[in-house]
Order: sequence, then structure tokens, then C-alpha cells
Amino acid sequence: MLFSHYWRKTMRLIELEINNIRGIPHLHIKPNGKSFVIWGPNGSGKSAVIDSIDFLLTGKISRLIGKGTGNISLSKHGPHVDYKPEDTMVRGIVKINSYEKQIELKRTMSNPSELICDKNEIQYIKPIIDIASLGQNVLTRREILKFITAESSTRAQEIQELLNISEIEEIRKTFVKLVNEIKRDLHTTNRSLKKAESTVVTNLQIDNYNIESVIGEVNKYRTILGGDSITELFSNNIKKELFLPKVDKDQIMVNVAILERYIQSLNKIFFEENQKIIKEADSKLRELITQIISDEKLLKTLNRRKLIELGLELIDETGDCPLCDTSWPQGKLRGYLDKKLSTAQIAEKYQDDINKYVNLIDNALSSAIANIDNIIEIAQSIKLDEEVRQLQKWLKDLNFYETALTDPLERYLNIKFKEDDVKTLIAPANIFIILSSILLAAKEKSPKISKEQTSWDILTHLEANMKVIEDANLEIEKHSLAYKRSEILLSIFQKTRDLVLDNLYKNISNKFEILYRTLHGNDEKNFTTNFKPEGAGLNFEVDFYNRGVHPPHALHSEGHQDSMGLCLFLSLFERLTEGLIDLIILDDVVMSVDMQHRRALCSLFSNFYTNRQFFITTHDKTWAHQLLSEGCIKNQGLIEFYNWNIDTGPSVNYEADLWNKIEEDLRNNDISSGAARLRHGLEQFFSFVCDSLSVCVKFKLNSKWELGDLLIPAMDYYRSLLEKAIKSAESWNNDERVSELTEHDSIRSSIYKRTYAEQWAINTNVHYNNWANMGKEDFTPVVQAFQDLCGLFICSKCGSLIKLAMVGLKPKSVVCNCGKVDWNLVQKK
Repeated sequence: MLFSHYWRKTMRLIELEINNIRGIPHLHIKPNGKSFVIWGPNGSGKSAVIDSIDFLLTGKISRLIGKGTGNISLSKHGPHVDYKPEDTMVRGIVKINSYEKQIELKRTMSNPSELICDKNEIQYIKPIIDIASLGQNVLTRREILKFITAESSTRAQEIQELLNISEIEEIRKTFVKLVNEIKRDLHTTNRSLKKAESTVVTNLQIDNYNIESVIGEVNKYRTILGGDSITELFSNNIKKELFLPKVDKDQIMVNVAILERYIQSLNKIFFEENQKIIKEADSKLRELITQIISDEKLLKTLNRRKLIELGLELIDETGDCPLCDTSWPQGKLRGYLDKKLSTAQIAEKYQDDINKYVNLIDNALSSAIANIDNIIEIAQSIKLDEEVRQLQKWLKDLNFYETALTDPLERYLNIKFKEDDVKTLIAPANIFIILSSILLAAKEKSPKISKEQTSWDILTHLEANMKVIEDANLEIEKHSLAYKRSEILLSIFQKTRDLVLDNLYKNISNKFEILYRTLHGNDEKNFTTNFKPEGAGLNFEVDFYNRGVHPPHALHSEGHQDSMGLCLFLSLFERLTEGLIDLIILDDVVMSVDMQHRRALCSLFSNFYTNRQFFITTHDKTWAHQLLSEGCIKNQGLIEFYNWNIDTGPSVNYEADLWNKIEEDLRNNDISSGAARLRHGLEQFFSFVCDSLSVCVKFKLNSKWELGDLLIPAMDYYRSLLEKAIKSAESWNNDERVSELTEHDSIRSSIYKRTYAEQWAINTNVHYNNWANMGKEDFTPVVQAFQDLCGLFICSKCGSLIKLAMVGLKPKSVVCNCGKVDWNLVQKK
């Protein structure tokens, strides 16, 4: 784990002060290291708080950078619109649990890169800031699908950067670059070899290149020059002990006989028979490549076949895998790979066909290219500039075409020459005129050449070409060895990398599956993921109701995609920030998640992240209060933003602390406001109670329930559940439990009486509609009674609402999040 020596230095936010940042002129809040929720409508300034925390920890605002931000900048658009960067400041107080003091941090937009902090405390805060700079503790609405719908290569790159393992991909790229460079060098050298051999064939006018034929021709010309025969062919013995015939130094020396040989050899490509062979090979090759690239399985088999063959070559006497060192029984691995190779026979047939058609075209091209090169050299010597220009253009096109043949699956269909253009490419319309013009000019400008001079010129050209062939063979041997070794290195590295990353991604995937199943319950109980690296990408597919795995955005709804994004974010957060940052920031991320799953999300936070500090913004008041009722936050951790305006920013309402607000109303003798606040607060509270305990409530088509519709059924059902719990304890002879629950029932009864709620139907004076008409002395006991009543439904330890646990349709127990409340409702049989 990164920064392991800071294992216990987890950070929490204690206090936050914002001055002139985005839409907030001034705000001072105190989360006190606890989870904190800001709710309010869109445009109320919630995200500006997230931006301020982001800026404090990183010196950047993520919302202002990346795709779609155009000319937006921190200096211009980070400060409040009426203020300058030097007027801004974010101040935070954080607590690192292994350091006794709280640490004050400051940052301004006039110098965003500087974190202002006590220099003695930098050592404690730096590793946390380094992790925060990756941004994986902040999830915004814009980024919730960042990894869900991304291309595999983009997903891999961004996740590897988050996990600080992007260097692995850089190493892989370096190996791939090395392999490709050596492959290019090998190809270039092979082309030089083929070109030199083709020139030798042309010069000597033999059918094909072989040593015996070449030696025979060399000895024929050596005899003309009065030399002895040779038995071995080397560039340094072709003209050994031969002497240059006498020539006139002032004359232009172009050997017309040799030029005629080049032109004669080049003319072969124009023969109708050869044109037909090239056209058919081109057509077949295009058809074959189209078929292969449209069959993903076949393409993958072709790519893997080479690795299998390489693995077979590298197996040593131990029989172990040469790529990952896994032990295999003697002979088993070879048998396994042989079997895999045999299943790739169809791929081998395709590869053989590709090679056949490539060779047919390439043989014609390489011969033509070699001859054109030689003709250009002669044309340049006699100053035929226009002919040289046209030949060079043709040569360039042929070279481009030949290059596409080096990697036909990748390049051939992308070349600019379509099927109908190939004939024109091979035989340009005016080529015969150009060649005739060059030959005629050469004859006019050159004297008649003796057979001795022709023999000397042929051997001179042969000497140069043999030197190229010798050098090329040495280079090919060297490059072939280097290519083989580089492919081995790349294969071993990728195999090892995949083993390591597979394990890493498996851990993330397992956590993701657990969180997603928990969030969606029985609906996704068999949910699985396929989350693994492949090449430079990271494939991510998910199960769709046992109908196979698919990309997340292929079949799942927008709400499911959002919940996947959230679960993946939390999985990555754990891997990345464990032991360094306890602060998880969620900015309005449940827009597409339905009501049922929002409640499940609260339970997920409570069950899996009890030791984390959440900082959440939402426009959904119901979810904000669900977080409160589920014990994810305390009363002091919920505030409302409303009535934002450009001059003052948002108005802030600490409405969540209901009882303190009512107490303030009582102190001001504002009974009317206190009564309204109590009624609305109780309506909201008991709507959550009825949901949590599965209380039967009278149905209303307009879904507008008043306090009486909710509170009385909740009180009645609570009484019946407590009675069932007492009877259950009696059936199990648990006297201690019976005594405890009986005492609790006595307290309940007393509180019920104090609320007068059970008398509302017969006594209008105590009905909630009459609270506003009460005096302070009469209303104060009512407030106290209902505060105690609400306390019956809340665990005194964890602060969560008690809830009814069911087995099928039967009530099993009444529990809270922490387990302190646990009433067994099932009697002994």
C-alpha cells in the first residue's frame, strides 16, 4: 500500500471556512469529523462547497478542468464573480488521528499551488494531499459514469493513474515500441536483401537468386577479363586480381547493355500474365483480410497463435512454463500447447493464405523497385530531370504499397490505392514512353562499350550488391535474434503484469460486486462482473440477469449505471485511500437512483463505512432525511441551502436540529412558529418511522398524509411489536429480557399519555391543530413529550431508526444499525 508508514494517519474534516469561492461569498461550517449533508435545490451553491474542499486539498477545482471546459480557468472562474483571486481563501481544520493536534490548512487562488500550513506539520499532511490530488475521494454527478461507459483503454489509463501504477503501462509501451522498432529494422533489412538479390538476378540475367548460378556467371565474366575462376562467393573476391579496362575519362560512361537489362527486367511486371497474378492476389488478399477482421474470435486466435508457437520454442528440460514459471508435470505443458496449436489450424490456414498472396505481390514489387532504383541512378547521370521526377513519383507509390504488405491485417485495407487503382499503380500509362526516352538518351550520350567493359561493369555492380547481401544477412541474423528476445520480454512482462493486475482488479471487482448486490438486494443477488486487463485496455462487463455479460451501458438502466458508478467509486476509494483519507465526498450523485435504492444506499453507508466521514450534497430532501433517519448523520450534520443570490450566496438553515429550533421559538414566545415546526417535523419523522417499521397507513391517492394519519398507526404498531417481543421472551424463559422489555413498555405508556395523541379524536383542545393557540406553559410539555416519543423510535447508541426485520412476509425482529436494539418477535414452538 502506498505510504505504508502513514498507515494510521487518516484525515477527517473538522471545520471549513470559505471566502469568495465560486458562488459563496462567505460560509463557515463545522462537520467536527462527522458525516455532513447539505441539501437544497439546484443552483443553491452546494457544489461550491465541494469545489472549495477540492481546492483546499489539491489546489485545483476538478469541475473547471477536463473535457468541455474550453476557456474556463481557475484564476478567472474560481473566485466569486465579484472578487479577484487575491480576495479568495479556503481555510480548513483537519484531524489526523495519529497526531494529537488539529491541523489548519489554507489556500488562496492568488497562489493555488501553495498550501499554507505549519511547516512542522507538513510531514503529516503531505501524503494525504498527494492522494487527494488523484481526486478519488470526490465523486460528482458529472463523473459518476467516468469508468462505467469509458472505452477500455481510457478506463485502464485513468484507473492505473488513480492507483499510481500507470508506470506499468509505460513499461509495456516501451517493450511494444522496442518490438516494433526491431520488427521495422528487420523488415527494412529484408527489403534491402530482396532488392539486392533482385538486382543480381537482373544483372546476371538468371532465373532466380542462388549461389551456384551466381558463381557460374561471375566466372564467365572473369574469364572475359582474363581472370581465374572462383569457388566461393564473397564481395571481396568477385574482382580479385582483375584489372579495369582502359576508358576515355572525359566521356559519360553509361553501360547501355546493363540499362537494357534493367528495363527488360522491369518490363516483366507489365506482362498480362503478371498483371493478372497481381490483380487476383490483391483481390483475394482484400477479401481474406475483410473476413478476418470481421471475425473477432478468428482475429484473436491469429494473434495468440504466435505466442503459443513462441512458448513451445522456449520450453526447456524442466517442462515448466517459460513465461510465468508455473510448474507443470513433465511433458504436460508441451502437450497442452500442442493441443491449443492444433485448434488454431484454421487460423494457420488463414495466415498461410495471407502470406501466399502477400508474397505474390511483394515479389513483383521488390523486383520492380530494385530496377526502378537502378534506372533512376542512370537517368540522373545523364541529366534527365523530368524522367527522374516521374520515376521517383512511381517509386514512392510502389514503396508505399509495399509497406502496407508488411502488416496486412492492420494496413492493407487502409492504403489509398483501392482495388481498381492497383493496375494503374503497377503499370502507369506513360511508363513505356519514359523508359524509351531514357534508353534513347543513354545510347546517344554513351560510346560503344566493349565486352570487357560490360563484364567489368556487371561485376562492379555485383560486387556492390553482394556487399549489401552480406551486410543484410548479418543484420537479419542480429535483428532476428533481437526480435525474438524482445518478443519474449514483452510476452513475459505482459503475462506477469496480467497476473498482478488480475489480482488487483479482482479485489476491486469483488468489493464492487458485494456493494452492488447489497444495494440492489434480491433483484441482483447473482450479479457478477468481468473486470480484467487485456492488452492496453481494461475490459469491464457486467451480468444482466443471468443472460450473459455485457458492457454496463448496453442493457442496464440509467439508475443502475449510476449505482454501478457509485459502487465502483467506493471500491476504488478503499483501495486507494485506505489509512490516509477517511473523507468521502459525494456531490449530488443519486439523481437517477430510485427511492428504494436510495434507502438501501443509506444502509450500505451504515454497514460498510461506519468509520468513514461522508460529505454529501443532494437536491433531494427525502434522501437527506433518510441519511439522518438511518443514522448515517446526526442532527447537527444536516443543513439546508436556499434562496441563493449572487451578492450573499446561499441562505443556510440548520433545520435538521428540530428541537433546538423549537426551543428557540419558545424562548422568543413564538408559539405559532414552534407549533408549525413541530407538526411538520413530526410528519416527516413519522413518515420515515412508518416506512422503517412497515406500518399500515390509510391509503391516500394524493399521497398527502397528515400527522394523525402517520403518528397514531405508528404508535399502535410500536405497542403491538413491543407486546410481541415480551411474549417471545416469555416463551423462551428469558426473564431478564422480559423485565427489560416490560420496563421499556412502562416508559412507552407514560410517554404516550403525555403526548395526548390518543385523545386527539375526542378532545380538540389537545389536538395538533390547536397547538398554535396554546400558551408557552401548555405547549412546552407537549414539545418535551413528543421529543421523548421520537426517542422511542431511535437507538440511543447509533442514532438510527429502529426497523422491522422480516423473513418473507413474517416479522422476525426489531433492530437498529448497531445491534443495541434487538427484539426477537418469534415465539418458541
